[in-house]
Amino acid sequence: MPTKTSNHGATPPPRRRPAASLPTGRLILSGLTGFGYHGNNPAERKLGQTFTVDLEVMLDTQRAATSDRIDETVSYPILEKIARKILEGEPANLLETVAERIAAAILKQPRVVEVKVRVGKRPPLPNLSSFAVEITRPVEIRDLPR
Repeated sequence: MPTKTSNHGATPPPRRRPAASLPTGRLILSGLTGFGYHGNNPAERKLGQTFTVDLEVMLDTQRAATSDRIDETVSYPILEKIARKILEGEPANLLETVAERIAAAILKQPRVVEVKVRVGKRPPLPNLSSFAVEITRPVEIRDLPR
């Protein structure tokens, strides 16, 4: 069957699919702690230490608020479990690596469009109370649900 053309003989552009709903809110988890063996210092890798994680997860909260259904959002205990598993799991030399692992895992959750991850620790410096790495990562456009 021939393709329909416009008045000028050009093929019309493909139909666009409806846009996904825009994110309207954030789920915020603050102060998650876990014991891990991350660090570039051999003592950190041997003895381990307590790390902290804060998360901000962007998604469409309006859909869940309207329906009042948990399956229309991301359950925060799931987010906590993901972050804790990585925090207490395979050691990394850098907090940057830990933060990227957490962000990548959370971005696999349906409905999540962006995540901010902050990973902190108490550094071995006497005049510094904490050190943290914070990253913000959007979901890849190709990964959005159609």
